[in-house]
Amino acid sequence: MPAKVYPTDTSEMALDGAQARERDVLLQLQADLPENYTVYHGIHWSRIEHGLTVTGRIQFLVLGPSGIVYSILMKTGLMKLDQGRVIKQLGEQRQDVFNALAEQGALLSQKFKQQHQGTLRIEPIFYCPDFTVPDASGLTVNAERVVDARHKNELAALIQAIDLSTDLFSSHPDTKPIHSFLCNELNLVPEVGALSQAAETLVTRLSHGLEQWVARLSFEPFRLRVTGTAGSGKSQLAFSELQRNHRLKARTLYVCYNRPLSSHMAKQVRDANLMGAAVFNFHALCDRMLRDAGQEVDYSAPGVFGRLAEQVLATSLDKRWVFDSIVVDEGQDFDQSWLPVLQRCSHSGTRWLWLEDPIQNLYAKPAVSLPGWVSLHTPMNYRNPKRVVQALQLVQHEFKFESPLNLDVEAACPLEGLPLEFFEYSDDEGLLSQTAKAITACLRHGFTRDKIAVLSMRGHEKSKVLAQPSLGPHSLRHFTGRYDEHGSQIFTEGNVHAESVYRFKGQSAQAVVVTELAFEEFNEADFRKLFVAMTRAKLLLVFVGHADTLQRLKSAAHS
Repeated sequence: MPAKVYPTDTSEMALDGAQARERDVLLQLQADLPENYTVYHGIHWSRIEHGLTVTGRIQFLVLGPSGIVYSILMKTGLMKLDQGRVIKQLGEQRQDVFNALAEQGALLSQKFKQQHQGTLRIEPIFYCPDFTVPDASGLTVNAERVVDARHKNELAALIQAIDLSTDLFSSHPDTKPIHSFLCNELNLVPEVGALSQAAETLVTRLSHGLEQWVARLSFEPFRLRVTGTAGSGKSQLAFSELQRNHRLKARTLYVCYNRPLSSHMAKQVRDANLMGAAVFNFHALCDRMLRDAGQEVDYSAPGVFGRLAEQVLATSLDKRWVFDSIVVDEGQDFDQSWLPVLQRCSHSGTRWLWLEDPIQNLYAKPAVSLPGWVSLHTPMNYRNPKRVVQALQLVQHEFKFESPLNLDVEAACPLEGLPLEFFEYSDDEGLLSQTAKAITACLRHGFTRDKIAVLSMRGHEKSKVLAQPSLGPHSLRHFTGRYDEHGSQIFTEGNVHAESVYRFKGQSAQAVVVTELAFEEFNEADFRKLFVAMTRAKLLLVFVGHADTLQRLKSAAHS
């Protein structure tokens, strides 16, 4: 068995330049090291805002069974020696690679000691596959920890040799605390929007990412409104807030609009054992508070959901419904009348985080007024490959709407992604057969069925696709309308997930098939739905559309 890798989804993707070289080294380490080694890497988000690449960072950390952590700094291209030091020229800057290794290793050791009252042994390794060190004996570091062009295929062998030769940790230490520490320091957190709940899908974010911006803000009272485009890390920020408050023993309320998203977040909270965190969609929150107060909700009455907020405001609530922190996700879908309900769940010192994306406002709701709040805006999309973001920008530019639509999104993912694919139909029979062919196309690219999502642009009541138990040889996995004892959705036994765009908000999949694309006139509401659908795709995006609609989209996306 090969070594374990974090993040796990490494490389069906097209990477550019330095990222491609890093990916190749990562795959080689994974193949050459046995399963009792773990490799941590940061390929995916190797960019920060304004398109600048990260330099001077450790590309890989390897945790061996001995408990030793190997920090690997990789530098490609030519370098020079200066008084026993290896110098890399980065534009106008000169970087001493040995200093970079020492500083980052010392920082990791210091933080581990503070958190665990123990010692973390760091073994620094400098890897320069394009450069031959002429006199390794004259270096200011241990020459045995330098792997140059002459020995570039021996990196994994060196790591294993050190691990086997040491008797410092011969009692086979518990490496779980070290793994947990590294995941925390590298900002590896579960991606809430991952389609497969069983998959260990992790994302890495840079020090200048959304979570770090928020962590550095300090003001009282803490009321922050974050407006971020799809894929900017809002759901990861929400989960990070729950983790933060758990460490501080603060009670947190997470509220969103979409029931499937709340189910995904609740599963992550249970898996991470984040005690003190309550997760609801808004209507479920109202229902729970009313039932807690001894009131039954008559869901057969017309307009019952519209009156839930009023009913809560008229009810005396127990103090356990007051929280130290409130996180509102999908804020663009909230009504102004819901805010007083949430305010009843707060005290004077409650920390507020409001997350929204106006472009994903599918219900044409006016923005909730939050006077006096601090605002933070980010257009950086880290989820979707460049091809998807560029196609969105071209489609928005091609179609003119009555009111200007402010599509503020920048491609921040270093992946090009796979070319967009198009399947055309003219009637209902063609719709079903072409959607089946689109799924087969995803399989041909190497995606397994559990990594594919079929999204209908129609709701469940009108969709032809979502009414099918299967499409060709592909059985569909549908939501049954029922929930288990934990509030998680119960699905049919199919192996390809099929859902409406509305219910798939806040989630993502490696390959996405957008089907039932048929617009009489392509208006702003249609574009918003298409935006949500397209930004679910992490690698491959496939369209299945009526002839007229598809030709217009294809023309716009390829212009």
